[in-house]
Amino acid sequence: MRASILVTTYRRPEMLAELLAALAPQAARHPVEIIVVDNCPDASGGPVVAGGSSAAMVRHVHEPRSGVVHVRNRAVAEAVGDYVIFLDDDEVPAPGWLDAWMAQADGITDAAFGRIVPRLLAPCPPELLRPTLRAFSRDMGASTGSDITARSAYVGTGNAMFHRMRCFAHEAPFDLRFNARGGEDVWLIRALVRRGLRLLWNREALVEELVPASRMTLAAALTRRFNQGQLRAILFFGDGGLSEMLTVFTWI
Repeated sequence: MRASILVTTYRRPEMLAELLAALAPQAARHPVEIIVVDNCPDASGGPVVAGGSSAAMVRHVHEPRSGVVHVRNRAVAEAVGDYVIFLDDDEVPAPGWLDAWMAQADGITDAAFGRIVPRLLAPCPPELLRPTLRAFSRDMGASTGSDITARSAYVGTGNAMFHRMRCFAHEAPFDLRFNARGGEDVWLIRALVRRGLRLLWNREALVEELVPASRMTLAAALTRRFNQGQLRAILFFGDGGLSEMLTVFTWI
């Protein structure tokens, strides 16, 4: 099993259904498993998995403990592939997405991150269009295979691939301190870089991130921007050292 595709979901059945419909024909051509880890208390993703055309190749796992860290740790624990590829339930893989990841799953790559473009599901207020597009995009402007380790603060686990044994050696790799507020992925990636692992870019591994109207308001934009800056300030300060204080001040 070369890769485990880990889809985390919570109360977004329509988005999950579109993701699986786009993923299934790609997965049929590769030695991969698809695991949907459902954090909804009533396991609302189960019927989506069972009723879709991809049901035979998808395993649904219910994680009843609430929080993003619990669901990500459960996903990693369920995986058996040499690599794990994370998808959030609001990300739809473009044609050729899995081909691009499998080409990079070479046993040498430690971790790699793919391109994200937003798909707006409703008209966006003109004054919020640019910040919205920026907030839901990820493009390093580099070619596939480029080293982006120095830009680790700008990536997360969504649409990302990790060597399972090298990156997730511990039983619960994501830190429970971040279960409620998020940032568990940035903390993990920071730790990988400190251990000497390299982060690579994959331009061809493209997903669309679905952006509903509720995420295109001024209040949502201000909250998102503030939280991201404060979170990265905390993460870069790390364990209390002084060497990263200039970075902390920049993010604040």
